[in-house]
Amino acid sequence: MKQVLRMSTALILMIIFVIIGANADYALPDGSRFDAAFYAANNADVVTALGSDAATLADHYWNHGIQEGRLPYAGASDVSAASLIAGINVYRTNNGLPALVVDQTVQNEAQKRATEMAQSGTFSHTRPNGQPWQTAFGNNWDKMYSKLGEDLARGQSSSAKVISAWKKSPGHNEVLLKPGVTRIGAGVAKGNDGKFYYVITVVN
Repeated sequence: MKQVLRMSTALILMIIFVIIGANADYALPDGSRFDAAFYAANNADVVTALGSDAATLADHYWNHGIQEGRLPYAGASDVSAASLIAGINVYRTNNGLPALVVDQTVQNEAQKRATEMAQSGTFSHTRPNGQPWQTAFGNNWDKMYSKLGEDLARGQSSSAKVISAWKKSPGHNEVLLKPGVTRIGAGVAKGNDGKFYYVITVVN
């Protein structure tokens, strides 16, 4: 009887693991799929910390790897916050403006904005709670900064495509080349609709 019980328990656990693996989020917005073997081979620090389970690695990519610039498969385009900022700073310096410095407070705000839009499906400068986007800094945002700007994008498969789209839009391009700002933050998150949501915030 005990042996039958142990076998039944083992079978149930196997089924659970199969279900978890089947439901792991491997689909990427560009139509490709997350490659756990590639991710493990190129991110030894993650494997050391978390192991090589495919579902765990996929979860790490969605929650941390995107922001850190880790690639999900060989030849993937960079969609990280860091690549957004780097591309914007190249564009600014090519237009005679100083590069912007990454500020952790601004970075946290931009990531908060990307995450809340991704989770709610709300793509707007108005937050899901109906408040202006600046309130992501807190209620005293108007006393913290004298100049602020925000650009949003959704659905592009790379940071380069995001920046290209912003350059072609007068309103977005104005934020990219905003004079008098000195700091920047960027956030990226995958939405429940399968699309990447991008945010940059510039302040002084």
